[in-house]
Amino acid sequence: MDTSLTGLRRLLAMDLPLDGVGPDQRDAIRRALRAGDPVRLRAVARAVVGELLRSGRLLRVAVEGGAHAGGSYVLVAGTTRLVDLGLLGPDAPQVAVPPLPAGAFDMTTDLGDVTELLGAMEFAQDLEIADLRTADKGNILAGVLRLVGRFVPQFDLHLQLPMGEAAPEDGEHVFSLGPATRAEGWQSLRPAGHSVWIPTAAELPAHVREQHQRRRGQAPTCGVAVPLWEPAHPGENPEPAAEAGLLYLTAAGDWGREPLLRLAERLSRFVTRRWQNQREVNLRIHKDGLTGAFNRAYFDSQFPIEIERARRSQGTLTLVLADLDHFKSVNDRHGHPAGDRVLRMMARRLQDQLRRIDHVCRVGGEEFALILPDTPAEAAHEVVGRLLDADYLESVEEGGQGRPLRVTFSAGAVTFPGAGLDPFELYRKADAMLYLSKDLGRDQCHFWDSEGHHLRLTPRPR
Repeated sequence: MDTSLTGLRRLLAMDLPLDGVGPDQRDAIRRALRAGDPVRLRAVARAVVGELLRSGRLLRVAVEGGAHAGGSYVLVAGTTRLVDLGLLGPDAPQVAVPPLPAGAFDMTTDLGDVTELLGAMEFAQDLEIADLRTADKGNILAGVLRLVGRFVPQFDLHLQLPMGEAAPEDGEHVFSLGPATRAEGWQSLRPAGHSVWIPTAAELPAHVREQHQRRRGQAPTCGVAVPLWEPAHPGENPEPAAEAGLLYLTAAGDWGREPLLRLAERLSRFVTRRWQNQREVNLRIHKDGLTGAFNRAYFDSQFPIEIERARRSQGTLTLVLADLDHFKSVNDRHGHPAGDRVLRMMARRLQDQLRRIDHVCRVGGEEFALILPDTPAEAAHEVVGRLLDADYLESVEEGGQGRPLRVTFSAGAVTFPGAGLDPFELYRKADAMLYLSKDLGRDQCHFWDSEGHHLRLTPRPR
């Protein structure tokens, strides 16, 4: 490969801080990299460097003595990294050409360029919102990787999830490995948080190697694996970053160890930021506005995902449907504002008594659905018993004075896989158990049993 072509590719793909340029220029970079024409690459690189100089993301420096003496170098703002602009020629740009005034239209612009610019703008919007149909980690990250991959078409991106986490159905970009595979080679030797240079395709996971081969028609020549970090949960104090998986970047050609590692680490940070934004958007969409619990739309999308995760891991899951007792009388006697406070109190108390991995969803007016992953029947009995024993009190006004109002609930529960394999079937059985609890006096829970001997749980005497 022509040395100047390789250098221009590295300059555009790895060395320049491309987060400082707009979507139109990023799109021009992608098209130039695909075309592989040195003249076009140089022209695009000059325009990008000019924009970065104008915005202050690159700073011109003079280097005296040492290996970098002479030459044309810039410093990436906020870092100690030098970028050599020698490939751009002796008249490399000092500043960018000022943009057209707002609303102006250059009559010499080709309509094809306008169409591509609109496509880039649409792509930027797609990247911002990603896929809102699910709040599941694997599906979110699969969508983000598909979108981010369009920024770097010359590379392939894959994410390996931690052990025990289920990959999405399509499994193209996001995958998981079994314990035996992880015990082989460098996987078992890599300390958490460390990046890995992978000089041969044979050392890549089979999934990464095969997917690269399928898309490119040839095996990758090298790759890197860098940690992907878990973003902080919205509204919570930031915790020390946890490793959420390994991000693989694979390439064909001579790209070099350090440039690939730098690019992969930048992409990892970018994916984490997109994941954070996606999670915040999902929370806004899937949270119930009154109680702060998840809403029905979230339950309908998440419950089948949790069932599938339990099926793949050969685990268990319990679904509990809970309905507040005599809630209509609360609204009729004390008013709807008091009823709203009761609902908020109930959601808060349920969330406080369950784990972070559990899901508290408001699926109806006064009905809540609790998804309890990794919870067999015996453990679910203990959890529901504890919930029944808890006090649910809210202050209401009666006769001009405030007094505590005690609230109880009736519930029905089923455990996967013993009660069935289909989400609709499990929901139907839990709902039948809920109505059985109501018919037999309320303030209790029944667990479905295939022989009809449904276990009944009641609170301890108060």
